[in-house]
Amino acid sequence: MKNFSTDDIRAVIAEQGVEVVRVVFNDLVNVARARNIPVASFLDNVLEEGLQYPSAMFSVDTAANFVLAAGAGFAGGYGSWQLKIDPSTFTVLPWARKTARVIADVFTLDGNPVSVSPRTVLHGVLAELEKEGYSTYGAAELEFYVFRKYDKAGYEPTWTGLQCYSEVKQAEADDILYHLSVPMKEIGIHVEAANTEYGPGQFEISMKPFAGLGQADAAFYYKAAAKELMHQQGLHATFMTKPLTGLSGSGAHFHHSLYHARTGQNAFYDENDGNGMSDAFKHFIAGQLAHSRSICAFANPSINSYRRLRPYTFAPSNITWGFENRMCLIRVPKARGQGTHLENRMPGADNNPYLMMAAMYAAGLDGIRNRTPLPDPVQNEDAYTVSGNGQLPRSLEEALAALQADEALVKYLGRDMVDSYVALKGNELARFQNHVTDWEIQEYSELF
Repeated sequence: MKNFSTDDIRAVIAEQGVEVVRVVFNDLVNVARARNIPVASFLDNVLEEGLQYPSAMFSVDTAANFVLAAGAGFAGGYGSWQLKIDPSTFTVLPWARKTARVIADVFTLDGNPVSVSPRTVLHGVLAELEKEGYSTYGAAELEFYVFRKYDKAGYEPTWTGLQCYSEVKQAEADDILYHLSVPMKEIGIHVEAANTEYGPGQFEISMKPFAGLGQADAAFYYKAAAKELMHQQGLHATFMTKPLTGLSGSGAHFHHSLYHARTGQNAFYDENDGNGMSDAFKHFIAGQLAHSRSICAFANPSINSYRRLRPYTFAPSNITWGFENRMCLIRVPKARGQGTHLENRMPGADNNPYLMMAAMYAAGLDGIRNRTPLPDPVQNEDAYTVSGNGQLPRSLEEALAALQADEALVKYLGRDMVDSYVALKGNELARFQNHVTDWEIQEYSELF
C-alpha cells in the first residue's frame, strides 16, 4: 500500500489517465465485493463522500443465498449502507485497462461503522491493542494452486509432481512465477520469495510485512490480484484449501509480532530471558493457544478447510507450540531482537484475512491482559503425539460451536458479527449436509 492522501489520488488519476476506480471490500463469507466507478463520478462524489451500497450483500452466504438471521431480514427492508474509501489503499492496477482500486470501510447512513464488516472488526481489535501501548506488524504466507482448467474431468495442474522448491519445475512455471511476484510491486506489495510447493500446480509466496490494517489489506489485495492475473493468462488460481483429494492443502501461515508504540521496540523480545521471550510474548502465545478452537472458525472458514488439518501433513491437528517446529500449531522462529515473532500455522488459504487476524490478535491480547500462563513447548518429540491443549476442531460445525461458547473472543470481535457469521456458515453447512456427493454415489450405488 502506498499511503495516498485524497490530493495524491487526484494527482495520480490525472498523471496516469485512470478512467475507472474499483471500490472494494471483503464481506463476511470472504467474497471480494466491488463497484466500478467512472473516474468523473469518483472524483466528484465518491472520493470525498463515498457511495451507497445495499446492506443485503452482508446477508448472503457463499452461494448468494439470503440468510435471514444474518442481518435485519426482509422486515428491515435491507436499506443502504455507505462505502467510504480509505485513501491509503488506493493503487493503480498495471494489468487492468486504465483502472485503479481502493478499499472501502462500511458505515451506516448515520455515519456509524458497520459492526459486521470484517475490516471494521480488525480495526476494533487493533484499537484495543493500542490501548495497551502496542502496534502490530505481520504478513501471511500464501499457498494456492494454479490450474490450466477445471471441468468434469477435474483439474489440470500447471506443473506436475511433488517438487517443492525444484529449480527444474520452477523453470517450467517461470512465466507463472513472474506474474505472481513482479507486478505486485506496482500495487505496493513486495513479494520476498515465490516458489513451487508440495502439490502439482501449487505455489507459495511470502511478502514483506505490513503494520496495522495493512497486514490484512495486503493479503486481500494479493488474492484478488493473483486470480485476475492468472485469468488473463488463461489459467485458474484458487485459494480453496484442499482442491485435490489426497494431495497437499494450501495454508496461510500468519507471521506476526507486537511492538511498543512509544519506543518502536519489539515487545516480544527480552534479552534477559533464556529464550529471548518477554512475558508479553509468552502470554500472547498462551492466549492464542487457549482460544485456538474458536479462532479456527475464522482461520478455517469452509467445510473444505478441515480436510487440511491432519497429522503428518505439515498442518497442525492439535494445540501445541514449539521452537522452530513446523508440526506445531504455533512455531517460534529463531530470530530475536527486532525480528522476534511467532508463526501461527493454523489458517487455511481460504480464510478472510481481516477476521482471521482479528481473532488471533484478540486472543493474544486476552492472554496478555489475563496473564495466561504458557504451557511447555514441544521439544524432542513428535508434536502430533503430544496432547498439548487438546485437538483442533475436526469440522466447521465443531469450530462454530467453540466460537459461540467463547465469551471472551465474542466480546472482542462483537456479538453482531459472530451471530451473523455463524448464521451464514450454518446455512452453508445445511446445504452441504443435504447434498449427495460423488464419493457417496461411487461408494454405495452399486453395493446396495
